[in-house]
Amino acid sequence: MTRADIVLLLLAILALPFVYLHYWQPTTAGTTVRIMRGETLVRELALNKDRRISVDGPLGVSRLQIKDGKIRFTDSPCTGKVGIHAGWLSHSGDFTACLPNRISIEIMGSGQYDSMNF
Repeated sequence: MTRADIVLLLLAILALPFVYLHYWQPTTAGTTVRIMRGETLVRELALNKDRRISVDGPLGVSRLQIKDGKIRFTDSPCTGKVGIHAGWLSHSGDFTACLPNRISIEIMGSGQYDSMNF
C-alpha cells in the first residue's frame, strides 16, 4: 500500500458518517399505494381506508389487504411467495412484487425517495 492509498482510505472512512446522515434519513409513512400489473397501473389507492383487493395476473388472482395504513399480499399464485413473506408495507418507498404473476405494490408518500432508489 502506498501513502496515497492510505490517505484515500482514511478520507473514505472519514466521509462515511456524512454520507450516512445525508442519504439514509428516516422514512416517512406512506399515504397511497400503486398497484401495477407489469408496466400498467391497475389502481392507486389511499392507505387510510381498510379494504381487500383482488388483482388478476397471468397466473391467477393475487389478493391484497389494506389495514391501519399498511398493505400486504394475503394470497398469490406465485411459487416462492416472496410478496407474502414481505409482510406489511407502510413506509414511503417500500416495494414488493409477485414477479411470476407480474403484480407489484409500491408505497408512495411525501418522502424524497421512491422504491426505484432502493
